[in-house]
Amino acid sequence: MRPISATLNSREGWIQLKSGRNQSCLLTHKKVHSVKVISGKKWFVAGTSDGVIHVYNYDNRIQKLRSFRAASDCFITSMAVNPTRSYVLSSAYHDIKLWDWSKGWECTKSFVQEHTDTVSQVAFNPMDTNILCFR
Repeated sequence: MRPISATLNSREGWIQLKSGRNQSCLLTHKKVHSVKVISGKKWFVAGTSDGVIHVYNYDNRIQKLRSFRAASDCFITSMAVNPTRSYVLSSAYHDIKLWDWSKGWECTKSFVQEHTDTVSQVAFNPMDTNILCFR
């Protein structure tokens, strides 16, 4: 299955992966707040209410590859996948962190003191993926 989109319903607790051939797959997980597909790796990442990011493989069947703590005492509000590098950006309350999956999901940069408001969304600039955006 080669998903082209992931849909999250956090109220009902499911993630749906859809491919272009009208195939879909459901995964139930009650604490997910953000989900992103990493299509080049056949992975998706799910950020949960306990501050953990879970990495899944969806090649032949859905299989959890890894989980790691991305935030303490708060939930993952948003995530973004860099289209050209091995990075996932996550936000949780006031924290924004850059994770590098080529380095075993090491946090390579943290932007904790860069802002005062709660971060609700993060993204990479589509014109220059070295620039990140948040609100």
